[in-house]
Amino acid sequence: MSLVDWIAGFPELQRTAIVDAAETASLAKVRRALRLLDEMPKEKRGRALSVELLSTFNLEPFLPVLQLALNCIPSRADLRLAPLNDLEGYITQNTGADQSDVRVIIWRIEEVLPEMLYPFSNGFPVQLSRRTEEVINRVQRLVKLHEANAAVTPLFVSTIALPVHFSNPLFASQHAIALCGAVAHINRTIYDIATQRSGVYVFDICRWAALEGKLHADALLDFVARQPLSGRGQLAFAFFLARCLRPLLMPARKVLAVDLDDTLWGGVVGEDGLENLKLGHDFPGNVHLRIQRELVELRKRGILLVLLSKNNEADARQPFDCLPDMLLKWEDFALRKVNWRPKHENLREAAQELGLGLDSFVFVDDSDYEREQMRQLIPEVLILNTSSDPLHTLNCLWTTDAFDSLTITEEDRRRHDDYRVRTARDVQAHGNDLEDFLRSLQMEVTIEELGPANMERAVAMIGKTNQFNLTTRRHSRAQVQAMLAAPGSIGLALRLRDRFGDQGIVAILLATPGAQDCTLVVDSFLVSCRALGRGVEDALWTALMERASQAGVRKVLAQYLATPKNAIVAKLYDRFGLQPIEQGPSSTRYILEPVERRPRPAWIHIKKKDNANQ
Repeated sequence: MSLVDWIAGFPELQRTAIVDAAETASLAKVRRALRLLDEMPKEKRGRALSVELLSTFNLEPFLPVLQLALNCIPSRADLRLAPLNDLEGYITQNTGADQSDVRVIIWRIEEVLPEMLYPFSNGFPVQLSRRTEEVINRVQRLVKLHEANAAVTPLFVSTIALPVHFSNPLFASQHAIALCGAVAHINRTIYDIATQRSGVYVFDICRWAALEGKLHADALLDFVARQPLSGRGQLAFAFFLARCLRPLLMPARKVLAVDLDDTLWGGVVGEDGLENLKLGHDFPGNVHLRIQRELVELRKRGILLVLLSKNNEADARQPFDCLPDMLLKWEDFALRKVNWRPKHENLREAAQELGLGLDSFVFVDDSDYEREQMRQLIPEVLILNTSSDPLHTLNCLWTTDAFDSLTITEEDRRRHDDYRVRTARDVQAHGNDLEDFLRSLQMEVTIEELGPANMERAVAMIGKTNQFNLTTRRHSRAQVQAMLAAPGSIGLALRLRDRFGDQGIVAILLATPGAQDCTLVVDSFLVSCRALGRGVEDALWTALMERASQAGVRKVLAQYLATPKNAIVAKLYDRFGLQPIEQGPSSTRYILEPVERRPRPAWIHIKKKDNANQ
């Protein structure tokens, strides 16, 4: 995705102003774009996002640029700038209820380890080795300090970029204790911390600076304002930060729908013949081979692949069966639509079969006609490439943020197999009695309390589940943990296993105490589309009723908030025996009084697990 894709829902006047500001890096045009954004209705500007910025250099001069980039996510960003270079003090003082949605720590070698710029004046190598370890200890202490004072707030820790301006650059990379080795050692520590700690992520300024090169730096601004970035550097930095934070608000796309001819290989199999297709280790076949490699990687990290090809199926299968250099296998596609129907019809059908929204799809095709038809008839689908050139398509796969996510869970990595299993279930169910079929699946669910062990998965599901979602409220990790911290709250996750395999966590329920005593309010109730039609929602509701009854709850309040995608749950609470007390065109409020235990679904074996937070 590009900036244009981010702001596609904005009015034309605002879009034009934003693009103009981004292209010119003019501060005046940035301010104009911000004023125009302020004139937009709140619902068009995205969700609120409060961001704490802690830095060892001066961010204040380009706060408007940061504001613009974050607003383009889209979000209604509220920037909170800590006093310059007061990292420990700020974290210690800012605790309690007024915590931000995300905290970002940004530092430079010039402030944290200035001795490295002049190694022989500062005791190279012994003293510099000791100072490097002191910086590493400081990084570790800061993360622990954050966890002790604001553990529910996601923390982004920046890596350290090599400085642009320093003398003796050749020697800097010739010794482990010299500048390059010291920076690499510190950065490795930061990567390790993010790997080991939930809720801590990397803001990789080192990689950003490597991509931007010397163009991002301005020595004069650094001396005058302790702000080291040029105008274009500020803009690039700001949008890089926005991309890093964007997954907190915008779920990744789930499906890549891809063409065959002149995309996965060069040539048209039905016309050129198998022997004339271009795929291999020489140009241009090596470009198509690399495209396939990228798609295999996407599949293995949990992105579903769908094949859309106007072809005879026998012709389409030939390269998969016969070309020795094919990396993709026929079975790597969750669905295959190989026929002569319009591709937009096949994609709609694929979305229905997978149980996913059209806005979950990305489309790649070498044909200008096919891409334009898809763009006009299904605007929710993201068109990844704009050219038939395979190298352009490959570059789009390298640079897109459509599939960005901060974490890749085991459930994500199993997604392709889950959907393939789901197809097998549906085929087996056809024509059979539903309950007999469900019994044959030998389903076993484990009810877990929401806690650190499953929080990443829970927050991810809350952020992206649309169809079976009673309220579609999007909560951050901090918000979920704050709700769970309230006495009397109940947070449950349901893990599913059946004879086809382990499905992982597929359902979440979150309820908080009401204003009246002995009252429980259901805030979020959702089931992954992979588990629809299995009855797991009945099992999870049964578990909630058991816990509520044990806790002395006498009244449960719930709400259905209608969206364009969640009509399938419009009558769920009616089925569970709740009574509607207030109905409107897009909202129905329910009450259950007294609280009664429900029978468990006869075809599901329910286990209990209360130690998910251990």
